[in-house]
Amino acid sequence: MARLLGSLIVVVGALAVVQVASAAYPAPYAVQGGDGLPSLDGSLHFVTLNAGSNTRLEAVGAQRDATPMSRTILGAFGVAQLTQAGLAGGLFHDGSAFVLQSMGLKATSSFMIVGTKDLVPHATIRLKGTFGFDAVSPDGSKLYLIQHTSAQDIQHYVVRAYDLKARKLLPGRVADKTQSSWIMQGWAVDRATTSDGRWAYTLYANPGGYPFVHALDTVRGVAHCIGIPWRGDGSAPFNMRLALSGDGRSLAVDRTSGGATFVAVDLSTWKVSYPNG
Repeated sequence: MARLLGSLIVVVGALAVVQVASAAYPAPYAVQGGDGLPSLDGSLHFVTLNAGSNTRLEAVGAQRDATPMSRTILGAFGVAQLTQAGLAGGLFHDGSAFVLQSMGLKATSSFMIVGTKDLVPHATIRLKGTFGFDAVSPDGSKLYLIQHTSAQDIQHYVVRAYDLKARKLLPGRVADKTQSSWIMQGWAVDRATTSDGRWAYTLYANPGGYPFVHALDTVRGVAHCIGIPWRGDGSAPFNMRLALSGDGRSLAVDRTSGGATFVAVDLSTWKVSYPNG
């Protein structure tokens, strides 16, 4: 069973309106145990386990029938969960490395880059503030991180870019320049990524407001937010999933019950349509 660390009491009230959420605060957050992070070919899962103040990192067979590699690393780290449903993230596009995230909500956040062939840490990043892993560029040169406004205001956040070659957090936020007033808030529900690793589309439920899709171009470091007009139960978006079309030109927001497409987004114009009325 996955073990989630951090101060959870502060957000119990906030979750009263979104009880379908599986975590006690918005993704991304780190967990130890569970299914871990799959390798590129799915033959291994990288799992983190508690080892006192440190972390036991294991590469286990997909069927849990073997543990070909293991290592103890300094500090408390876990596998980043990108959505409330527990979608694991952090694997580099070429499968050569992955990102681990420090546990809990703290004034300083840490990330560790680990090689998949030997579980050897390549780099450790420490940042002042409350950050979580969001995405990595296809060439592995940049990390994209979610920065929470504070540990007390966890529903509001901005996207930041970290240059792995220069080893520094880049100034400013990665935002939709056409919608300067857009405020990022809510809970990540699902993620769809293009086959080349360039675009990461994340569906957010936004209690008290419209759900939206955050489209992140991890090559150019720009983003676009697509609001989805919504009436009715605010928890319903938690039961929707994203699906990219085969040609990558459109994105469907599907209902999990029945699989019917609720909203289709034209990714060349960002226009929203309702195929089923």
